[in-house]
Amino acid sequence: MLSFRKANIDDLELYFDWANDVVVREHSYNSDIIDFESHSKWFKAKLTDNSCLMLLFENEEFVSIGQIRIQKQNDQESLIGISIDVKFRGQGYAKEMLQIASDYFLVLNPTSIINAFIKEENHSSKYAFEKAGFEFTKNLNYEGINSFHYIKKTK
Repeated sequence: MLSFRKANIDDLELYFDWANDVVVREHSYNSDIIDFESHSKWFKAKLTDNSCLMLLFENEEFVSIGQIRIQKQNDQESLIGISIDVKFRGQGYAKEMLQIASDYFLVLNPTSIINAFIKEENHSSKYAFEKAGFEFTKNLNYEGINSFHYIKKTK
């Protein structure tokens, strides 16, 4: 059973390591390596940004396994992102994390739609979002890359 908590300043280096993981960079829309100074400024700003929800997920032994960030774009639209520690990939955590985080967010923001944009070659994320209750809307060009668009909203 997974648990989650809001990210805090003590998570800065862990998030930095996750963000610069080779596979995470490959599946990100900006694949450039992130320098620590830029990450630190970004992370500290996000922690105090009321329109950003950053959740860190832990397993039963309280080991950090991954994170989900949901960023409000306006009152009706939000954008979700996920990353999982390399040691825990392929174990079904993504589906559970996405379900828990999106349901939690939608309870707090019932009129919002959560958008997920996934590169077409990222099949594992595509299936995880589908299993977590996200609905496919269309294929599109997102930030210059052929992508899938999924959404989740309050039923």
